Amino acid sequence: MESSQLITTWRYLANGQCAFKSAATSPKMRCNHLFTVTGTCRYIDCPLVQPEFFAFQQQESSVYLIKKDPKAPPTSTWGFTELPEDREKAKKVVEENIKTLNENLQEAVWRRFEQQFNAIELIRASQELTEEEEEELEELDEEL
Repeated sequence: MESSQLITTWRYLANGQCAFKSAATSPKMRCNHLFTVTGTCRYIDCPLVQPEFFAFQQQESSVYLIKKDPKAPPTSTWGFTELPEDREKAKKVVEENIKTLNENLQEAVWRRFEQQFNAIELIRASQELTEEEEEELEELDEEL
């Protein structure tokens, strides 16, 4: 899509014609699209308008790289790539997918990647702690 078409599309969506736009209790508009990263309704964050869009999502214990392919047919616009649990291996997969992007977009993808993997590590650590606590409680119950 050309730049003028993108801006026209954004103006249409920003004027209330977007099904994912919702008014929160704050004055800022929120985006409820499944692949939104920031949750704010802004041109730069809109997965519908941006021709090249990357996001990360966690589903259970896996992290997926979600990539929008502007050249794909509408039924397969979004591509999902499961990332390895190892951070370094995951970085290599992401690097292969974003090598054609300009530097600004690459930096934004890397920030999102770091945020997602830090969150995953926190979740895994808390789950491990919970499992250890449950095992300790079971051992105490057996002793009593």
